[in-house]
Amino acid sequence: MRSGTWIVDGPRERMLASGPSVLSDAELVALVLGSGSGRLSARAAALRMVESSPVPELAWCPPEALAVHPGVGPARAAALAAAFELGRRGAWAPPRRGERLLEPGRVAELMRHAAHADRECFHVVMLDVRGRLIRAERVAEGSLTQCPVSPRDALRPAVRDGAHGVIFVHNHPSGDPSPSAEDADLTERLRAAAELVGVVARDHVIVAAGGYFSFVEAGRWRR
Repeated sequence: MRSGTWIVDGPRERMLASGPSVLSDAELVALVLGSGSGRLSARAAALRMVESSPVPELAWCPPEALAVHPGVGPARAAALAAAFELGRRGAWAPPRRGERLLEPGRVAELMRHAAHADRECFHVVMLDVRGRLIRAERVAEGSLTQCPVSPRDALRPAVRDGAHGVIFVHNHPSGDPSPSAEDADLTERLRAAAELVGVVARDHVIVAAGGYFSFVEAGRWRR
């Protein structure tokens, strides 16, 4: 069923009778909206939303971006953003403190929120001596295409908190996680700086809407 298709029977009744999977994208959005804002009904507002943006794109929009759609408004936008967040939390379980975190795929899951950010940000994931997650901290925020970060800033949280190891993570808002020459150069400088201060640098992972890139997984990093 296409996202814009609308069945005559009420979506609430159809969901109760047959489950949510039978509803179109527009019907699901309309149920969350409950009622429209202004002159548009929830049905009309939902149809406009899914026709202007695919649901995977809407799912990562902040409430203020959802609120600009006709007939939505701040309250309905907040409800829709909450529904999308609940869906993400139910669909996947990010690594938790104390989990051994050495696989790049799990690092990408931990930083999944960063993959969809509209600005480049640099994060440091801190690990204990057994490679278990302590926490992640954002250390720099840049623009759409770059995020300057110094080795000192990148390693400060690990030194301050006594972390044994770190994984460096940054995002590419373009959606392509492939590393640039600048990314490769930064990786070498970060690894050398970490060695100087006695912190084990385990990987540099780039996350994006199109996936992730790991310098270790690609064979461009010595563990």
